[in-house]
Amino acid sequence: MEYIMPEYEVTVGSSYFNAITKREKETITYDGAVKELPIIKELGLTRTMAELEVHASGIIFDYINQTAGAEIALKAVILPPELINMLEGASEADGFTFNKTNDIGREFAFGYWGENSDGSFVYYWHPVCKLVPADEKHRTRTKDIPDPEADYKIIIIPYNNIWRVKYSTKAADEAGLDVLTKAEFFAQPVYNEDDLPIHTP
Repeated sequence: MEYIMPEYEVTVGSSYFNAITKREKETITYDGAVKELPIIKELGLTRTMAELEVHASGIIFDYINQTAGAEIALKAVILPPELINMLEGASEADGFTFNKTNDIGREFAFGYWGENSDGSFVYYWHPVCKLVPADEKHRTRTKDIPDPEADYKIIIIPYNNIWRVKYSTKAADEAGLDVLTKAEFFAQPVYNEDDLPIHTP
């Protein structure tokens, strides 16, 4: 018998955004530097599954499921208006923002990290995403200090069958590799299995 006491996540960390300039069959060109925002209050991920039950000889012969995509429910303090305008495709000029009915949102990479109970970290990149405009709420001031909170929805679009890249510092350490820091992993989005930022012993 093997006794296992698994680590668990104790907190979620910063979020990372990097807009996409061009997406081709084999390459993605990202726009400028990655933006780090320490604004996450809660993050929930729901996979979109494609399922198939294979029946034969009066029994379920096989069950097949695939992740067709995913959706992130992001509860945050707030996203900067400049970032929202860029991702939603709104135009800006001299302090004015013009939201048009035919605005086309930009694709972007979205990342975040979690810290575990044993001190290890897990880093995540979703290479291609789109932001769904959130419902806006405006409240009057009261005697209580408000806890700022805004809800956003991020749609994850698989790219070459990859919808998420996940890196475990514990797994890398146990494999005898130099562990990537947050700065190294989030320096640019990871989307290709053949070009990973892995440190060797």
